[in-house]
Amino acid sequence: MRYLKVTAQDRSGNGKADAVLLHFHNGSANLVHEAFAVDMSADGNIEFGFAGDINSDGEQNFQDQLQLKAFAEAFLQLNWFNTGDNWERYLKIDAKNYHEDGSPNVVTLQFSEDNGTPCLPIRMRFASAYDGDNDGKLDSFTNSDVNGDGIANKADKVLMRKIAETFLAFQWFDA
Repeated sequence: MRYLKVTAQDRSGNGKADAVLLHFHNGSANLVHEAFAVDMSADGNIEFGFAGDINSDGEQNFQDQLQLKAFAEAFLQLNWFNTGDNWERYLKIDAKNYHEDGSPNVVTLQFSEDNGTPCLPIRMRFASAYDGDNDGKLDSFTNSDVNGDGIANKADKVLMRKIAETFLAFQWFDA
């Protein structure tokens, strides 16, 4: 099962995430691809990134950079990050294709934090986006507080859509 594990870090110590690290896995321990993005000015905009062939189309080009930038800037809005170069907090994203037609029906976001017990993270929050009518568009979302402001509202659904759609653009799911 393919999934993306994303970690953000506040390496500058200013209380805001400035580095976003993406780890693309094909199975539980099989790391296939890495990418990273940096917000050097702490304004929520990515100034630098290395995407590689993030969408697995066989080419490293500007499209890969644009996809990384869009995803990382949305991810920074989640306010789910680590201080320094810690790796305790992360987001695991995957997509499921229940109709087996190449178009995912569910994108899940699992916010986790490592409590120090090896291989046993604590799931802190969970959210999902659904394509209920299998038309390739996400049309319903769990009522979840994904941006961590204490309120599950429309802003969370907008952010969840952005995260899910930019993740799906990577084509990192089992078809």
